[in-house]
Formats: sequence, C-alpha cells, structure tokens
Amino acid sequence: MELADMIEARSKDGKDYGVILLPEGLIEFIPEFNSLISEINDKLAQPEIQPTEEAILSVLSKDNAECFRYLPGFIRAQLLLDRDPHGNVQVAKIETEKLLAATVQNELQNRRANGYKGNFSPQFHAFGYEGRAGLPTVFDSAYCYALGYTASSLLVNGCTGLIASVKNLLAPCKDWQCGGVPVTSLCVIERRKGKDKPVIRKALVELTGSLSQPFEFYKKIRSSLRITDMYRNPGPTQFDMVDCEASKDIPMTLQLELGRTWQLEIPSEKPKRMGNFLFQPQAKKMRSELQQWRLGRRHRLPAAINAFNGNAVTVVKGEETCVTDHTEVVSRHFSEVHAPLLDIMPTEERNEPICDKKIGVVFCGRQAPGCHDFICGLVDMMPPNFGNKIFGFVGGTHGFYDKQAVELTPELCEAFRGTGGLDMLGRTVDRINTKEESEKAKITCQELDLDGLVLVGGARTNTDAAYLAEHFKQSKVKTAVVGVPCGIEGSMINEFVEASLGFDSNAKAMAQLVGNTAIDGSSARKYYYFLKLMDGSTTGGKVPTSHVALEVALETKPNLLLLTEEVDDHRNNLREIVSGIADVISARADDGKNFGTVVVAEGLLAAIPEFRTLIAELEGVPMPSTVDKVLPELTTWSAALFRSLPEFIQKQLLLERQSNAALQLSQLETERLMAWLVEDELKQRKKKGTFKGSFSPVCQFLGYQARCSMPSDFDSDYAYALGGTAAVLAARSHNGYMAVISDLAKPVERWHPGGVPFTAMLQVPPQLPKESFRPRPGIFPRKVDLEAAAFKSWKEVREACAAEELYESPGPIQLSGSSASRVTKTIATRFSYLRELRGLQRHLETLSVRCRPGCDLRQVKIACQSLATLNTILDELSEHPAASPFLERAMK
Repeated sequence: MELADMIEARSKDGKDYGVILLPEGLIEFIPEFNSLISEINDKLAQPEIQPTEEAILSVLSKDNAECFRYLPGFIRAQLLLDRDPHGNVQVAKIETEKLLAATVQNELQNRRANGYKGNFSPQFHAFGYEGRAGLPTVFDSAYCYALGYTASSLLVNGCTGLIASVKNLLAPCKDWQCGGVPVTSLCVIERRKGKDKPVIRKALVELTGSLSQPFEFYKKIRSSLRITDMYRNPGPTQFDMVDCEASKDIPMTLQLELGRTWQLEIPSEKPKRMGNFLFQPQAKKMRSELQQWRLGRRHRLPAAINAFNGNAVTVVKGEETCVTDHTEVVSRHFSEVHAPLLDIMPTEERNEPICDKKIGVVFCGRQAPGCHDFICGLVDMMPPNFGNKIFGFVGGTHGFYDKQAVELTPELCEAFRGTGGLDMLGRTVDRINTKEESEKAKITCQELDLDGLVLVGGARTNTDAAYLAEHFKQSKVKTAVVGVPCGIEGSMINEFVEASLGFDSNAKAMAQLVGNTAIDGSSARKYYYFLKLMDGSTTGGKVPTSHVALEVALETKPNLLLLTEEVDDHRNNLREIVSGIADVISARADDGKNFGTVVVAEGLLAAIPEFRTLIAELEGVPMPSTVDKVLPELTTWSAALFRSLPEFIQKQLLLERQSNAALQLSQLETERLMAWLVEDELKQRKKKGTFKGSFSPVCQFLGYQARCSMPSDFDSDYAYALGGTAAVLAARSHNGYMAVISDLAKPVERWHPGGVPFTAMLQVPPQLPKESFRPRPGIFPRKVDLEAAAFKSWKEVREACAAEELYESPGPIQLSGSSASRVTKTIATRFSYLRELRGLQRHLETLSVRCRPGCDLRQVKIACQSLATLNTILDELSEHPAASPFLERAMK
C-alpha cells in the first residue's frame, strides 16, 4: 500500500517514473515470509524431504502452506532452489522486486476505478555480483592492508580468538587505531541446518541507539525523496589522490556513524510542466562531490577550434562527395547528391560575425553519456554578446512539435557539464519521418524563426534529418538542419563517422561490470554467468549490431562471446550455437572448471536464421497478444519453433512493440534462453556419459546501468567539440550536413572538425520480393566488421579465453590521472577514412608538382602508366561497391 501511495502521488505530479531500492533480504523480514522460510530451511535439512512443491507442501504447517500457495510460481521455485553452504534458502536468488512489483501493479489497477490514471512500467535489476569483485577504493585498499598488518601482528604476538580491528577511520591513515576484539563477544545463537549454533551476530542497520545516525538521517529526508527528484550520482570510483579529492571518500553511512553530519540540499524551484514533460534543471549544489569537481574541468579542444568562438573560425569547402550506391535512386529524393565536404578552420580574417542567430536542438536518440557536454559546446560556441540564442526542446520530438522550447544559457549549462543522461531536456518517440511530422517541424522552425536545427541521435535520426533538410530546402525554409552521430551502441559509424557519441563511456562502464562479474566467478568457481549486453538492437533496425559486446570482450576476456555479426555471417542455427557453448563448458569441466562467463549480444536472436523468420512473422501481428491468437498466424516452421520455446520467452515475444513497430529485443531474456537450452543439452550429455561436470547458470542483463554514466574524458571532449562544430555549421547555414570529428585515435589537439553531407552516407537497401516499391535510401547502422582490427584481436585470443581464466577488469572510468585519456580499443584501431583522403590529396598535389612541364620524360611515363593501371582497378571495384553487401544480408 505504501509503495502504491507513493507511485500514485508521483503520478499526480506528472512523474510516472522513479527508483525503488530493495535489500535482497527484505523478504526475510516480512513476518509471514520469515516464518515460511524458517520452516522450509528446517524441513529441507531432513534428507528424506525432496525440494519439490508437492513434497514441501505435504510437510509445511497450515499457515505456511497457504502462504506458499499464494506466491507466484516463479517465487515458489526460487524458494526451493539450491541451498547455500549452511543449507538455508538462497535469499539472493529470490526475485523480491518482481514479487512486490506484481503486487503493486494489482493494487494500482484496483485504484483506477477511484481516479488513478498513471502508467506503471517496472524494470528490474539485481545488483551484487558485479560489485563484490571490483577494484577496491582507496579507502578499502588502505583499510584492508591495515587489517592484514594488524592480523599478522596479533598472530606473531601469540594472540588468538580475536578479530582484527581498525578504528578512528575518519582520521588520516597514520592516526588509525589498530587492535583486536574477542570473537566470543560478537556471537549469538542461530539455526544452521536445523541446529542451534553460535555465530557472529549480523550487523543489521541500527534503527535506534549509538549507531543509528545513518537511519536517522535517512528518516529526515525520505519524505522528500518520495516525491522530489533529488537523484545524485556519486560517479565512478577514482584513484587519483593528487588531483581528485573525492578519491579519498569513505562510505556515507560510516561517516555518519563516526559523527560527521550532512546537510542535504532540497530543490528550491518546482518543476515546470511543459506538455507531458517536466522541465526541472538540477542546480550545481545538488550534484555529488565528484560531479561538482568534474564541473570545473576544462575541455581539451582540437587546434582548429581552440578559440571556441564561432567568429574565430571559417568553414572551408573541400572536395565534392559522390554517392557510390544507386545514384539515380538517391537523386529522386535529393536535389543535390555531390555536395562538398566541409572543414572548419581557424581564421584571423574578419568574417561576417555570427550574430542574432537562433539555433534549436532536439535529443532524438536514446540516453548516451556526453550529451550534456554537447549542449555546452553548442552554447559556448555561439557568442551570447552577439545576440545569439540556443533553444532546447523539452521532451524530444514531441516537445519539438509542440514548441516546448527553453533558452539554454551558460548559467543553465554550468550544472550539467560532465554529467550523464538526458535529464536536462528529456526525450520521447524518435521520428521525424512522415509528411505530417515534417510539416510540424517546418511550422515550429518558422514560428520560432530558427536559423538552424540540430538533431542528435543514431542512424535513424540522421536519416530523418537528411529528408527534413531536403524538405526545408524545397520549401525554402531558412532553417539549416544539422545532424550529430550519437548512440551507446556505436553503430552510427561509416566511412566519415569514426565514433558514435557515448559509445566510449558506455563500453567502458559495461566492461567494468562484466570484468568484475567474471572475476567474481573465478573467485567462487561455481557459477556460469550469462551476461546480455544492451547493444545495437535498441535502434530497432533490421541490422542488430554488437559493437559494445565486442569491445567489452576485448577489455575483459570472457570465456565466450556470442557476437551477432559472426552468427549471421556463419548462418549458425540455434542448435549449433547451443552445442558450441556446451562444448566449451564440457571441456572446462574436464579440467575441473565448472564456472565461466558468457557474453551475449542483445540482438543475437535476430541473427539466428529460424529466429529471424519467426521475428519477421511476429512483427506482422498486432501486439500485445496471446499465444492462442498468434499461433494460427504463423507458418508451420515458425509455429513449431514458438511452441518449443520456454514460456517466459513466448510471453516476451508477444509484448508491446517499440515506437517503430519493431520487436523489443531488449525485453527478450536471450541470456536466460541460452542458459536454459544449454542446461537441457548438458542434461542429455550427462545421460550419455559425455558430461560429468556441474552447471549452475546466473543470468543478468546489463545496459541501463551504463548508458547514463558520467562521460569519459574522450566522450566529454568529443561531445563538446561536436557541439561547437554543429553550432558553426548551423549558424553558417550549411543545411543537410552531419557534424563530424575525424582522427579520433590521435590526441585531441589533432582532431579535425568538419561537416559531411548526408547524401554521401546514404545507401539503398535491396528490394525484397514481397515489396512492390523501392525502399528509400537511408543511413544504416554499421555492423561489426569481421575483417577489421578489433575483431581480429578477439579471434587471436578467444581459444585461450575459452580454456583459461584470462579475465581482466578495466576498472571504473577515470576522470584524471594517467588512464583518463585511454580510448576504447574499437575507436583506437578504427581506420580513418577522411585522413586517408587527405593523404591521397597530398600525394596528388606532390605528383602534380613533380610532373610539371619540363620534368624528366621517364617521370611522366611512369606516372601516366601507374595512374592508368590504378584507374582500371578502380573501374573494376566500382562495379561492386563495398558499402552495399551488408545491407543485402541485413534485409533478409
């Protein structure tokens, strides 16, 4: 009831969202559950009682049996899972959060008759495995070292029956007080395997008494937290004790217990309702200590825009671009298909100043680290003293159509520098696709008199930007449309775009979680972790990508990587994939290793031929739906596959679709399905005597935890430079361009800002037999290149990774110090197309100088023959453009 009250109260304030934290042992403290769990522990301690529902119901007391029957099936099953080392229920495996959410959902549904009109859409995450094997903080490292030194001192002095103790922890390390405490003074009696035994008392949260300060502090603020958004990101653990004071922080609970006081800042201004959204910019004082320290960082800048003033740079037109794929098709949609590249260069000449310009910006893509730095770059590049204004649209494309604009000032941006997420402006459904939507965009730009419109997002967003730019051109609208490549999945790349904004931070944050989990597994040596990573399928396109999974594998060295592109390339069916996983597990079991880590790309199922067919058929059926309604709509083969799947996957395949009508691959528990199928395969092998090990899977989905992390130095600088570049392109009326930065593998000072026309990135998907029209050109997500350096690096080590424990933890993102400038391997090894073009131009210029009239005849002959041969080779290559084949496969 209390949870439902809070959710209803927030909904009345326009907040159908929130965060609820639950301790994993909560279920033990609910009286009826506590009684039930205690009795189950006692009964299952008797060897004659089997851990089945029928057996346990026959021996439970009447009240506990009724409680057990009341529980959802998945909770009943979890109560009977493998016991912990003490023979008790593994409370950590009980999905308390799902039990409470289901109960709350029922209560809210009942309240609809009394006026509740909100939307309750729960997401679930279990945290623990990814934290308990992480790199220790500076405090923990020093504290554990002191404990070890104290323990050894007690031993060499003949002291026994003591626990090492270190006190006075608020003081500098040199003033800590070390000693020992008798074990017996800490003991209480508990039931273990049906018997009373003395054990060290668990240190529960103190609600009263001398150590109750943390709870007392929480009591003072929890009523505010229920309704007011006061989210605080402490940021990643830092290790630079010289430049970052926050690296020395100790837990807040410990500080409060030791006497330190805290003053919580309460937002002074109420949110401003704008349509269905709330504009509630966070004040600087609301930020965590690490975030406030981060706000003071100065961005590193490319030399070309080092002055960071739109009036100190000029836009230089370069070579004309060409459309390599179906020029005649592209020309039907776009009036100009050979627009030039643009370079942004510093200038000391007096240009016409950028003044009285109005630029709008819309977050069209999903959350990505660095977007707030991008906004800061936009604002800082446009000199406010010249009358320029930047407008942000609150609520994504919906807010854009409804003209929900706020002026973005340096003062407003100050509290958002170096922070993750999109909470400054928010986002919604991400399309400017239909004629009606293009007209709405046109009306907004005209009524607000915008000189430029910047759309931030992935491949789909930038495709929309290309068509909107053409629509504005044909309609003679003055607004210049500029796109920005953004997306944690890293698939908004091509020959001209070397990195998608947010990928570096997201991949690093994800790699820390995976690396910690893998090391946790090699410590416990009893679980197989199946970790699904949020990846390219979140774009909803027909081309699931796995850039994040590949980067994480390179960073952490798991035992197995299930990469979408490789499965697609090899045309592996489901049985082959499951058999391959089982082979690795069997081989490891033969070496006495019944543990490991398997990384699964989110879009894996869409790459498996039989699943791809099933998904395509399901996307033609209105959703959500039921099994009985869907089965008659499927072909015989797809219906057979659907029936063979476990119930949880069947239900997830029938959920409501994404905004673009595509299946929500992120909602499919692919990792759980793989574990379920592998477990079945290993059972069959065990019956045949070919597998003698054990298999205990733990499944997790990682993604939401990383996509709003504090941006890495790379993403922060990249975003800021992109913001400045986009501002210049929009202010100088360069319609139909994407802001790009090239040479990203080099130091920031050597980056090259510029613009590339959308038309140079367009490709035409093949026309499928069932289609009566030619698909329009678009900018498509780029799949992992299986011939590129990144994947080749994985191929070199994966056999060793499968057999051994080569796990690496890259650690948390560092914001200062020697490792802060580290760039993900994917970006660091990526080919720079624009740099090679510049190199080619230099070679041609050198050739023209050397072969001037009067030069040696032999030089002229060699140059002519070499160029003729080169042109013959290029003629051959032009018949089969290298950029198109991946689209043919993607559309199958």
